Amino acid sequence: MIGMEDTNVGMISSNHLRQKSLIAAHNLLRELEANDSLPDDMRRILADLDSKLSELTLESNTSESVQILRDRQLSDAKEKLKSAHKKIMGWESKTDTIWESGPEVAWEYIESVKEIVCLLGLFRSLCVEEDVTDVTAQAEDILQVAMARLEEELAHILAHRRQACVSSEVEDDGVDGAVSSSQGDTILDLIDPESIPFLKSIRKVMFDGKYDQEFCEMYVKTQKDALEECLIGLGMETVSIDELIKMPWEIMASKIKIWTQVLRTTVQVYFSAEKQLCDEIFGESEPHASLCLINITKSSVTCLFNFGHAIALGPHTPEKLFYLLDMYEVLAEVKEKISSLFAVEGGSFVMNEFKEVMERLGESARVTFLGFGNVILSDPSTDPFPGGGVHPLSSYVMNYITVYLPDYCKTLNTLLQGKENTSSDPVLPEKSLLAIHLRSIAAQLKSNLEKKSQLYKDAALQHVFLMNNAHYIQQKVIGSELQKIFGDEWIRTQIVNYQQHATSYVRSTWSNVVASLRDDGIPPGSGSGVKVILKEKIRVFSVAFEEVYRSQTGWFIRDEQLKEELRISISQKVILAYQSFIGRYSKYDIEKYVKYDSDDLENLLRDFFEGSQKSLNYRRR
Repeated sequence: MIGMEDTNVGMISSNHLRQKSLIAAHNLLRELEANDSLPDDMRRILADLDSKLSELTLESNTSESVQILRDRQLSDAKEKLKSAHKKIMGWESKTDTIWESGPEVAWEYIESVKEIVCLLGLFRSLCVEEDVTDVTAQAEDILQVAMARLEEELAHILAHRRQACVSSEVEDDGVDGAVSSSQGDTILDLIDPESIPFLKSIRKVMFDGKYDQEFCEMYVKTQKDALEECLIGLGMETVSIDELIKMPWEIMASKIKIWTQVLRTTVQVYFSAEKQLCDEIFGESEPHASLCLINITKSSVTCLFNFGHAIALGPHTPEKLFYLLDMYEVLAEVKEKISSLFAVEGGSFVMNEFKEVMERLGESARVTFLGFGNVILSDPSTDPFPGGGVHPLSSYVMNYITVYLPDYCKTLNTLLQGKENTSSDPVLPEKSLLAIHLRSIAAQLKSNLEKKSQLYKDAALQHVFLMNNAHYIQQKVIGSELQKIFGDEWIRTQIVNYQQHATSYVRSTWSNVVASLRDDGIPPGSGSGVKVILKEKIRVFSVAFEEVYRSQTGWFIRDEQLKEELRISISQKVILAYQSFIGRYSKYDIEKYVKYDSDDLENLLRDFFEGSQKSLNYRRR
């Protein structure tokens, strides 16, 4: 028994000696840490050693040693809190920002906040066995002050270190902080890159201190306001549906052009830049990064998409078609980027809104295009177009489909295929649906022109009018990118059509004129009666020609080749017949009765179809 007691006494004495040694080492470390000139990296090393010594001390089985260590730990923690409190509260009376006071000062402040976060964790762990309520409350108050200050720093840096807004037409070499990515997007550094490390440290220490919500709210608010300010500078504005309905078309068209530029720049530049900044500060794949991005961009997305909805809901007038297609195409252009930015948890709102506005604009464009034919048919026919020339409706329709539409053929065909080609239908050749509808538009134009031709009382002028317009329509197609879409057969049909009208014109105008040159009524022989009849026939021909001249010099054929072809047809029918008549009866000495010879008539024909009516007081020399 005595031997065992001696052993226990030895063990106690050994433990006590070990405990005293650990405490002595611990005190030495504390004295070293109290040296104000000690570098931060050395201070961290000593703190780590102190922590390990504390763990070794706690392994002692004596309650007395544990209590001594806890008291010492609590005392040391209070001293650290006092030091951190002094550094943090010292900034409350200053108007300068921490970051602008220099990097060393900024990082020192961050280290003080980190110290408080660690101390607060220690105090809360000791609350179970020690009465540290007061010091815990004090640490919480100091932390709250520090966090409020860091929120101000965060807002200040985000606002004052932000790069200048870019224009809607971004040029890679014309914007500071903007570079082109391998995908063709323009990547803009929203914030001065030198500020990013400090922002990340603010984020970390606030998250560690359980102030993550406050950080995110301030970050979102500041970035959201800055983004909206930039987009307003680009031209983004909120317009209601009622305002758009009452808005003059010229103003609405201008706003649509601005919208397409703003949307492209917003998604490809600003949303991409916001995503990049969120990833830098929060870390890629961090849920807070995607959530903040969504909250920053949501109001801007809503404003932009609401304008698209409003335009899609408006009346389907022809002048809106190409603007609707522009809006649809810019959405198609940024679709992949939108998916990469918002195809995350919480981003379904943006994705759904994007899909809906794109579908509505596409449907509105499709309906507008399909309704164009009815607009053509309903064009009123009240007064004949002067001179039988190319009607303004023909110019409008053909410029509409041959000048402006070719740039949108692919998009239009996609929209038409999407609605009209079901899975049970055979696969239609590319552009076939568009070709069908374009031919239908041309047919509806022809139908309306035929109605307008009835306004002319002169049948010959009806044919000139229809010939002019048929030729114009065919020429516009041949000279455009739509020639292959309309097809060779359609073009041949149009050529036959205007040639038939040319033939009908010649027949209806000149058949009666040359009728006087027939041999009917001329008796055989060479008596004076024959000369009287020949003289009368020549006079009737001349009067008839003069009447045609007076009216048809005022008619108008714009195409020079068509005009020349028609003059040749007239010459072949009229002047050849006149020459033949004069030649057959030259033996009757009828030259003195001739008012116009064939050269005169040829010259007079050059005045036809020039759109300037002339009277004929012509005497042959």
